[in-house]
Amino acid sequence: MQQKLLFFLIITSTCFYAQRKNNFQGKIFDVSKALKNVHVVNLQNKKGTFSNKAGFFKIIAKNKDSLQITAVGFKTKIIIVKPYHLRETENIIKLENNIVILDEIVLKKHNLSGFLSLDITNVKQTYKEKATATLENQLKGMDPYLISKMGIGSDEVHLAKANKVRLPNNKFEGAGFTRRLGKKNAVSKKEKAKKLAEKENFPDVLLSEFGAHFFFKELKIPKEKYNHFINYCEVKNIFKLYKQHKKFKLIQILIKESKSYIKATTNK
Repeated sequence: MQQKLLFFLIITSTCFYAQRKNNFQGKIFDVSKALKNVHVVNLQNKKGTFSNKAGFFKIIAKNKDSLQITAVGFKTKIIIVKPYHLRETENIIKLENNIVILDEIVLKKHNLSGFLSLDITNVKQTYKEKATATLENQLKGMDPYLISKMGIGSDEVHLAKANKVRLPNNKFEGAGFTRRLGKKNAVSKKEKAKKLAEKENFPDVLLSEFGAHFFFKELKIPKEKYNHFINYCEVKNIFKLYKQHKKFKLIQILIKESKSYIKATTNK
């Protein structure tokens, strides 16, 4: 009976030793704490495992095997298994942080002046931008009187002016007055109406020409005071300059007058 018990103890201890001999046990840390979910793989037998919350792991390995240890944010580490590693119950492994340095950013120079109306010709346009520019050029070539008769979209209601109401104020106005005018007076009245329409629609034409960004962002004119600002600048003959295609001079006047306009309206 004693011989059988001794034989059992010898066999058990031998198996336990053999099992420990084929296991690599360790704990993984960084500078301050244990690391969990670190991937450990034996590159020879392709078996792998992960460390637990305490940083502990155990993997089958033998002498001269290579253990690859990887974790996000840390440098990969390779450990060559030695006989003393297999005797230890807890091999301490430290990982180093992997610091990533971004490439430098290069800022390219450009020849833009800062004014939308002047810079738009120097910027490469997309297909949609080219189509918009073509449409805008077509509108520029249209008669301002015809433009004034175009409908207003739902997103342009804020730009519309209230219709003027005229009441008869002398004995010549009223029904039948037009029929009594001669042909020459009728033509003259039509021309005056056309000029008046051009003048009244001048703010809308300018807004379409130079864009909302130029007036409301660059010049900082409040949207509700836009028409008033254009009337304020009329003393500088901006309508005449526009008709003469002196747009650069016109832009200079708008920029200069916007400063005095904002100062004058702010102090009120």
